Amino acid sequence: MTASAQSNNLLKNANGDDALKFWTVMGNATVAECVGAEKCFSLTQDAFLYQDVEISDGTPGTFAVLISLSSIEEPNASQQQMGRPYLFGYFMNSRELRTAKILANLSGQEMSQRPSSSGEWVRQSGVFKIAEGTRAIRMFLRSGCAKSEASATCSSHFRKPGVFLFNSEEEAKAFIATYQ
Repeated sequence: MTASAQSNNLLKNANGDDALKFWTVMGNATVAECVGAEKCFSLTQDAFLYQDVEISDGTPGTFAVLISLSSIEEPNASQQQMGRPYLFGYFMNSRELRTAKILANLSGQEMSQRPSSSGEWVRQSGVFKIAEGTRAIRMFLRSGCAKSEASATCSSHFRKPGVFLFNSEEEAKAFIATYQ
């Protein structure tokens, strides 16, 4: 896949239309109907999902955007007690687990943008220059709930997660600004 000003989402089943197909699930995760939104991925406690996408040899020097909308559901939780849903990723030299090497950790920027209240949706994103030798991008959706929290008190939700490629950082940032 080559980058362009109007990149396509490289994630498969990004809206959860096929339940958790194409996603690797660790912990308690489902696809749910979210209040005030369409389907979303719902993760409880310290659960996470991830998906690997393959990219072509011609992408070094282009920019990858990892993005999603996230929300937390914690009835009666104070700001200090709320979980922290976040995105995370890797650039890897292969999708083959036995031989894959992590070339870069993808975190920071707005990847852990925190909702200020239970039920609020926020945009989480990051723009990363693709490293030489990258053949796959792994994107994680992580609950950010404390392991000790009961699933009834901490659920993280993600909708419209995506991995997009762009020729320039400016194109990537313009895309993020309009993502909803």
